[in-house]
Amino acid sequence: MIEGIGFFIIDGKCFSDFSREETTEIYSKICKTLGTLYVQNIKNEKFVAIKDEGRSMMLGGRYHQTKEGGSFHTDSPQWKKVPDFIGMCCINPAKKGGESKFVSAYSIHNKMLKEHKHFLEMLYEQFHFDKRGEYKSGESPTVFEPIFTYNNNQLKLRYLRDYVNDGQKIQNSPLSKEQNEALDCLDKIIHDENLAASYELKQYDMIFLNNGRVMHGRTPFEDFEDIEKKRLMIRTWIKDN
Repeated sequence: MIEGIGFFIIDGKCFSDFSREETTEIYSKICKTLGTLYVQNIKNEKFVAIKDEGRSMMLGGRYHQTKEGGSFHTDSPQWKKVPDFIGMCCINPAKKGGESKFVSAYSIHNKMLKEHKHFLEMLYEQFHFDKRGEYKSGESPTVFEPIFTYNNNQLKLRYLRDYVNDGQKIQNSPLSKEQNEALDCLDKIIHDENLAASYELKQYDMIFLNNGRVMHGRTPFEDFEDIEKKRLMIRTWIKDN
């Protein structure tokens, strides 16, 4: 994941003879071989269930709590130190939709460099990212970081548009007209289907990706009524050892 395309998928058919509990344990062991697991929230959880909780990004919900789609992002851009790798195990796919999408940070960067260099330069400046309520007493409710960085010959990207929009408002520093135009340009390129790889998740599929090099998202989904069949992913955040 450090080199190459930045992500890989393990076909869930490999685990067809295993129970849900056994598959989850296998997934846990694979994650731990890749590095150290991050605590993901103030509940100190290292394995987080990704499912629709009836929330909305427009009303302050976090992306993984909704069934919304289209929001390409890197995970935890509101953290000072973001996880190096992301792991996701599909326990149940959606009834309809929820197709996974992946876009290379290099593809996005190089297209902007070629066609919109001025806007790209602005994305190397710092922006406020809303922590979405995940902060302790006395801490800032936002983190102030650039969207693109290039250090030690490595390009890295952190981004989730809603978190930037809300973070700037929280700090009473609304985005300027030019900043909005730069982010609109970035969003347009991110959603260029010619740059994206798509994958339809099946039960027990496992996805691992480089969080600084690959943006991911999904299409909106429709869920089952039966709670046992509802779309469920198990997510891990991993630090490269």
